[in-house]
Amino acid sequence: MNVLRRLGCVFVLALSLLAQRAPAPPAETFERELKKNRLGTWLVLEDEALTWGAAARTAVQEDTLAALNLPLQVAGGKKADAMSTYLRERYGWSKGGHWALLDSAGRVMADGAAKPTAAALAAAAERAGLRSRAQELADFLRRNEDHLEARVALLREQIITACRRTTKLLGATVENPKPEEAGKVPEPVLFEAESDLKIWAEVAQSLDRLFQGRWLETSSDLPWALNGAEAVHSPTMRALWSRHLPAVEEALRRQPNAWDLWRIWILAADLTGGRPLSPLLDSLEPLPGTAPEDWPPAAVLEAFVRDAKKRGDWRAIREAMEPRWEEWRGDTRRVAMGQGPGERVWTRLLQPLVEALLSTGDAGAADQVVAQAIESLRWEGVAGLARDLATRLNRPDLAARWGGLSQARPR
Repeated sequence: MNVLRRLGCVFVLALSLLAQRAPAPPAETFERELKKNRLGTWLVLEDEALTWGAAARTAVQEDTLAALNLPLQVAGGKKADAMSTYLRERYGWSKGGHWALLDSAGRVMADGAAKPTAAALAAAAERAGLRSRAQELADFLRRNEDHLEARVALLREQIITACRRTTKLLGATVENPKPEEAGKVPEPVLFEAESDLKIWAEVAQSLDRLFQGRWLETSSDLPWALNGAEAVHSPTMRALWSRHLPAVEEALRRQPNAWDLWRIWILAADLTGGRPLSPLLDSLEPLPGTAPEDWPPAAVLEAFVRDAKKRGDWRAIREAMEPRWEEWRGDTRRVAMGQGPGERVWTRLLQPLVEALLSTGDAGAADQVVAQAIESLRWEGVAGLARDLATRLNRPDLAARWGGLSQARPR
């Protein structure tokens, strides 16, 4: 026993020493960052007089450089650190500012000692013969037209570039502002036709071509490729998704538990300004024996609620959750719940419903739902959860009322 105890102490000590390990040396850190992109890396080295980081970050967002999608590393500044000292020694750069285009091994492909403007960086990339990932994939597809993985990868690169150009054009983050009043859905800024086509036409063409072919075979990769909320500002992308969403819904009727298809639907529904969930759910048939509290899949409801909250669309949440709750209450297969199932029903269904009712000013309906939950779920813990929700929403009157229901006993 003493031997085991000593071995345990040694193991704990070793873990402690690993946790307190000194930071990696600059050379190791730098090499690791270089290998993150095999095409290249922009490096900007500053000193106390020449701080070029901001200028370089602006330059790489220009149209001529955004498509390259190269990482930018900025070192140095008004006070030299270990990394900037290492870089000056490695590349032999004397005092002053410097920038360079490096390959994945850290070799200099092009460099300069003047302020890194977009024109200078673009010229450096051209001299180095640098080609973007999107150009590589486009060339590959010309030789392998039916290669679906490459087509999805190209779509991803095009979306990344379009998102960067969208952010630059808007001049700020593209997140929608919070609603000024409960229940009001803020409208995103929509681009004029010229800007929209300049930024998003290439993406739309690639996505449209995919949906005209074997898109279902790519459904596991599409959510990753399509990720980019900036598309909400494109009328072209909105119109395209309005045309192709029925195909996604038809696929869900054949595979109602396919999470990748749900992710595509939720993303596209959000980009088109929100789409009601209930009509789609009403058209789907879950597998026989699916418990009421497990349909629709929890991840689907969570994602739908998250995106609707982001838009401030409380009405959409109410319209999706109220029928589910009424259906659940009327299901003859339902048995006494208890903590496990009862907590799942509250978290997945009732909490977003009650929050939506309060956020749209219908406290009476929210109070009724909580009372129904106390009776139907047959689990006293729901009262405490309802009280906590009311407290978070700054409704102390309802918090006191709902908290008091915890003494009620199931009938």
